Amino acid sequence: MPLNDVLSEPGIMPLRAVAFQSLLLMVAIVLEAMVLRQRLRLGYRISMQYAATVNLLATSLGWVAFLAIEAVLPPDLRNQIISYVLFNRFYENSWRDVLPVVVVVTAIAAFFITYWIKLQGLIWLLQLLGQKPIDTTPEAIEDNRRQRYDRARRAQIEGQRGHSPRALAVLQANAISFTAILLLLLLVNQPGVMGW
Repeated sequence: MPLNDVLSEPGIMPLRAVAFQSLLLMVAIVLEAMVLRQRLRLGYRISMQYAATVNLLATSLGWVAFLAIEAVLPPDLRNQIISYVLFNRFYENSWRDVLPVVVVVTAIAAFFITYWIKLQGLIWLLQLLGQKPIDTTPEAIEDNRRQRYDRARRAQIEGQRGHSPRALAVLQANAISFTAILLLLLLVNQPGVMGW
């Protein structure tokens, strides 16, 4: 559809969905920037830039995937999705009874896919900017030779933990932003809230 046709029919533009998506995106960026700043010891500006970049990437890829998947869904399910995105309600049809299960499974899958996209986005962003990977392990902070020697001896005895501080920070940031978004969605879907 040409751009002129879209602009001439503003009645079909999902402005409510776009505005609400923008609100949710801003909330996610702020919360995730706070976590990245604290967990990865970044500055305010850098953590905000990283959070904004990976969230915009994840949101863009999410909408592309949504539009691609929505086109191949059964007509009754497509009607349910379109009615929810445009009008914030579901219609009565054969999918009405199984929608809670579909929504929960989709939300769990979206959480893990978004986490992976954000983690990969942060890694790619660091490589693109030519920066060294963020290293916030105690080994990077302490540079006392004696402490490193003692730590190496303890690691041989106890074994080393196999997690990345970057992966844990992105996981925690994603979990906090998803929780906040879920609470906002539950609040908005209460009767009489925001007049929708």
